[in-house]
Amino acid sequence: MLARLAARLLLAPLGFACAVLAGFATLAILTTRALTPMIELPDEIVLLGYDMSVNAATALFLLAPLMAAPAIVAVLIAEMFSIRSWAYHVVAGAVTATLPWALSPGGFDGPIFTAPDIIACGVVAGFVHWLIAGRSSGLAPRQS
Repeated sequence: MLARLAARLLLAPLGFACAVLAGFATLAILTTRALTPMIELPDEIVLLGYDMSVNAATALFLLAPLMAAPAIVAVLIAEMFSIRSWAYHVVAGAVTATLPWALSPGGFDGPIFTAPDIIACGVVAGFVHWLIAGRSSGLAPRQS
């Protein structure tokens, strides 16, 4: 029992960290379609460095703490009630990714990120968390 508790205390944060990285990797992949070729941009923008990877890294450090609070609540619910469903973790990931954008003054749609992009990132992040930590949620062993 104590070993399972220790494993859960290690797996849940590891799952969150991997889910955040997977979500932002998805965001970086989805936003590259909105980028124009460098040759078509004005010289001023090219000189300033039009690089979305820097923006994605900045968003990672700014928004990960905002997503941590609802993610912690979702993980605690899954752990307390031994919810091992992939659907729960996918929906929780989508809600967790959506909340910082929904609560921001600017709302969802911006020049680069759109609501479907954000929801897709949350779905990927929730699925990654389920793969790492969600399949074995809770302290009760899986019944065969």
